[in-house]
Formats: sequence, C-alpha cells, structure tokens
Amino acid sequence: MNFLNKLERKYGKYAINNLMLYILCGNAFVFLFYYLTSGSILYFITFDFNAIMRGEIWRLVSFLFIPNTFDMIWFIFSAFLYYSIGMQLENTWGVFKFNVYYFTGAILTMIASALFNNPGTTLYINLSLFLAYATLFPNVQFRLYFFIPVKVKYLAYLNVAFLLFRFFTGGLGTKALITISLLNYFLFFGLPLLKGGSTQTQQQFNKQKRVLQKNSGSSTIRVAFHKCHVCGKTEVSNPDMEFRYCSSCNGNFEYCMDHIRDHTHVN
Repeated sequence: MNFLNKLERKYGKYAINNLMLYILCGNAFVFLFYYLTSGSILYFITFDFNAIMRGEIWRLVSFLFIPNTFDMIWFIFSAFLYYSIGMQLENTWGVFKFNVYYFTGAILTMIASALFNNPGTTLYINLSLFLAYATLFPNVQFRLYFFIPVKVKYLAYLNVAFLLFRFFTGGLGTKALITISLLNYFLFFGLPLLKGGSTQTQQQFNKQKRVLQKNSGSSTIRVAFHKCHVCGKTEVSNPDMEFRYCSSCNGNFEYCMDHIRDHTHVN
C-alpha cells in the first residue's frame, strides 16, 4: 500500500470521482439501447481482441458498460447494490485507490480475454468489488427481497462457491478469466497478509475504534485519533463523521468529509 500512496501523491488528481455512478449510467444507456436495437448493440461494444486489433479501440472501454443482466428487476436491483458498494469502497479507500482497484480488475480481465479469445465480461469485476466490500464490512446486513436480513459475509461465501463452481466446471478460458480478473482482490487483501500485516484500511479501522478507558469512579476518557485540520472536528465530537488524509498536502494532514475537498493544500 505504500506504493499506492506514492502513486496517489503524483497521480491522485487524475482519479475519477464517483466512478461507479459513471459505470452504472453507461449500464443504463446500454440496457436501453439493447431493447431499442433488439440486442444488436452488443455486437459493436463487446470486448473482441481481433476487432480491437483492426482499429475498434473503443471496445477497450465499452465492454465495461455492458450489464450483467438484461432483466429489468434484476438490473435495477444490481444497479442499486453496486452503486452502494462502489461508493462505500470509494469513501473508505479514497477515490484514487478505488480507481486503481476497479481498473486493475478491468485490465486483468482484458488480458485474460485476449489470451484465450473470450468475450470480456464485468461479472468477475463486480464480484471482486463485492468480495472487497464483504472483507471490509463483513457484518453489514443486506435485506434480500427487501425484508430478509442477511449479513454480507454469508453472501460472500455464496459468491465464492459460485466462483469455485464456475472454475471447476468451465473450460480453460473460464478458469483463466476467473483467476486473472480476481488478482486485484489478492493484490489489495492477500498480498499484505502474506507480508505479515493487515490491509491499510483495516489498520485505519482499528485505529478509529480504539478507545482508552480510565476507570475513575464512573468516568470514561475517550481519546481522539482523528482531527480535521480545518475545523478541529474529531471522531469523539462527531462520531458519525469520517476522516481522510489529503494526498496533495505536504505532510500527514487529515480532514473531515466536509473539508476534504474544500481546503487550502499545505505545501
């Protein structure tokens, strides 16, 4: 993650804010034109390595906007789901790191599709987003069909079972696509653990949750570990507020969400 921090300082300004919103707007556009063109739009936008080599370079991006389903109900459900997941990951990691995670999955998917002449799909990219979310927030509850509460970690187990089923029943191309397109999850979560640590996000989460208690009668002393450089808010004074470090400031300056994008950078 130190490498990502260095990259963020140099190239963070080029990251796309609200990336999932743009992806889902593209999904909605393709979903609409799928029915208007009786499905023929897919012929022009799917990932096809041979077509790309002939000059149809838009396919390098356009396949990202193809929905995983063209059923109206499931499309709306998945759009709300992945918008929520994407925005939560972006808020947790920051815009730049979320961009890196998503586009790493996209690039690896393109490599696997090109090597084995498979059509590119965002299915495994989306599953990697879900696995990342479940790893960071395993006890968050989703409501299936709007009323059945299920913790996200159990849904993640089902996703893993689905991936294993596809891996063992699919051909060599499918195996490669699943393996390669999920390498971004391993890079963000597995690699830090192999090095003997936890992910940076988990470290930050643990740091935010630390509370020093001193039993003096019935009193409890809470010590703040986060403080906005502009307004002075902390997680003690504002427990619902999130805090981020600014990659453009020269030093470890932290800001609340009200000021992370609205402050004078420290040089």
